[in-house]
Amino acid sequence: MHEFALAKALKQTITSKYNDHSKFIVYIGQIQNIELEVFKAALSEEVHDLNISLIFQEVPAKIRCNICGYEFLYNSLGLSDDQQEDIHFLPEAIYVYVKCPKCKSNDFEVVEGRGIFIAPYN
Repeated sequence: MHEFALAKALKQTITSKYNDHSKFIVYIGQIQNIELEVFKAALSEEVHDLNISLIFQEVPAKIRCNICGYEFLYNSLGLSDDQQEDIHFLPEAIYVYVKCPKCKSNDFEVVEGRGIFIAPYN
């Protein structure tokens, strides 16, 4: 499961970049499509010795069409579980399954909700 690899990478980021902080927000992009409870458990196991506090926040995926400028949400598209899984494992597959609802172009960019990010907070 890649949730464990993500947890390990997050711990490495915390210890190498943010070793002077103890509170973090973990932003999880909707397109990342991870098993949140598995990820939380894996991360808890990885960081148990660091004495840190984590808050998790899902970031909805927002897409902007490069042709007409229309912005739309990923979760409004009605993609099947199989399509979402394809996009999860091969992010470029999004251009196969998604088209702008307004102009039907597949020339767009994901402006929010992709990947996992961490930020310290006070």
